[in-house]
Amino acid sequence: MKEVITMWKNTRMVILVALSAAIYAAFLIVFKGGIVIVPGITEVRPANVFPPVFGLLFGPAGAWGSAIGNLIGDMFGGSLGIGSIFGFFGNFFLGFVPYKMWGSVFGLVKKEDMSMNMGSWQKIAAFEIVALTASAACAIIISWYLDLAGIVPFAFLAITITVNNFAAAVIVGPILIALLYPRVKRWGLFWTDVMDKEDISKGFATNLGSILMIVGSLGGLIVGILVATGAAGQELYGFAGASGQTAVWAAVLPFLLVILVASFMLSGQEQFVDEEL
Repeated sequence: MKEVITMWKNTRMVILVALSAAIYAAFLIVFKGGIVIVPGITEVRPANVFPPVFGLLFGPAGAWGSAIGNLIGDMFGGSLGIGSIFGFFGNFFLGFVPYKMWGSVFGLVKKEDMSMNMGSWQKIAAFEIVALTASAACAIIISWYLDLAGIVPFAFLAITITVNNFAAAVIVGPILIALLYPRVKRWGLFWTDVMDKEDISKGFATNLGSILMIVGSLGGLIVGILVATGAAGQELYGFAGASGQTAVWAAVLPFLLVILVASFMLSGQEQFVDEEL
């Protein structure tokens, strides 16, 4: 995870953070008055297509931009509150997970072609996997906290955020990547063209790290829902049942730790290859 810190010494990466945050926040604010799912917490968010796209194109700058953009969206969209704290971290991982996993997605992305060209079903499948994993990671981070605080039940919110995130990215995401990547690459703004290789964490056991990221994210989602609907009596699509239950907190916490460990195991250095558009 070294690059999430070292990137701040690079002026162009800081500019990419500002660009990502501004675009994400602008679209979030526009849709704040749309279809509200939980007042003050979340709504239907088409803007959630941007974090995985910005993460893949701009690396850690896209992750920071997603986190900051979400916070700005809450500030100016009227939903700033206790949930914004973990909303910051959740949206960070929504942009962070895709670029960290890209080179280690079950061999779908070949080492000789790490580019973001969406010209094959393997690249599209890789995008969907990393986007789904990132969506679930974001969901359990936010839902774990809000359930612990007794604000929104985990089962309801975790499913809502995961579906909300992934639905925005599943179709439009690959299209945006296909449109933007050639231009970003041509302008020298693709994140591995901007950062020095030595400023990026090397990682270790990256294939295992990718598996652990999936287990932590999707496993935490599934186990958390099962425990919440069982021990806490929560409903999948309602607010019935108890929030703030220790059983839900204890069941999901190990998966959050797995996500954190996987973050250190994964590397972005695989993308330092000669690419041709």
